[in-house]
Amino acid sequence: MLRNNKDVAPLRGVRYFLLDMDGTIYLDTTLFDGTLDFLDILKKQRKRAIYITNNSSKNTKEYIKKLHNIGIETTEEDFCTSAHALVYNLKKVLPGARIYLVGTPPLAEYLEENGFVLVDDYTEDPEARPDFVVLGFDTTVTYEKLRIACDYLRDEVEFWATHPDMVCPMRPGHPVPDAGAFLLLFKGATGREPSFVAGKPNPCMIQMVMDKYGLRPEEVAVVGDRLNTDILSAVNAGVISVCVLTGESQLEDIDAAPPEGRPDYVFDSIKDLYLLLAGDETTGDSFSGCGGNGLLPGNICNNM
Repeated sequence: MLRNNKDVAPLRGVRYFLLDMDGTIYLDTTLFDGTLDFLDILKKQRKRAIYITNNSSKNTKEYIKKLHNIGIETTEEDFCTSAHALVYNLKKVLPGARIYLVGTPPLAEYLEENGFVLVDDYTEDPEARPDFVVLGFDTTVTYEKLRIACDYLRDEVEFWATHPDMVCPMRPGHPVPDAGAFLLLFKGATGREPSFVAGKPNPCMIQMVMDKYGLRPEEVAVVGDRLNTDILSAVNAGVISVCVLTGESQLEDIDAAPPEGRPDYVFDSIKDLYLLLAGDETTGDSFSGCGGNGLLPGNICNNM
């Protein structure tokens, strides 16, 4: 069900849907009802899905394999991650930079593939010291990694991060600490915060897709479950924002958000977005939309 009464005509004009994954189209290894129908209707209507994620712990090949295992066929061209955004900007600032990484082996491999040099330990040798400390979602983190990173941060080495998410919903009901939680650790231990965070709500990933395919803002919609990352990134990029209620954000969170941080559209799930688009295949009016109990509480509909 559409949970607000905004005109849906702009949604029907979207060419590229930028989809968050965890909490939006699946949870862990379970696809949400309607995901495959939604992807099928996009192909039928010559529209495109691009998967955008803040999770920097996996490389694109791992995502292709994961989606294949749950019934979605993709290619590397279908993804834009916070790791892609990080490298895109590192290349602009200092190609071939030396990096001390708090991140997984796939992220390390991706950095090296793009010409960056990884520093393995603490050193005071000016020729071997890192130009950047980079924090990603590190499921292989050790105390030693954290200690060395803190040493470099106290030495005023430039600090970047892939994304700010506090938790990752890797298992239903049991989210795990994500990069944002470690950002708090580093702030408490060193007083330092990153000067650049590549992932959502930074609109960098969205802008990369728009630049690559020559898209106008009205041709792009971001679909996600988090107000402070997915929706805010869409707002920051000036594109259409769609929140689904299958992940982190619920109706009360949207109602409590400031007007500038609310999504353009709110659906119960990806299935309801499919039903909207599928209506275009019949009379164009088969989706019931908002009405009765579908409205958000308070005056939120008037501000969206």
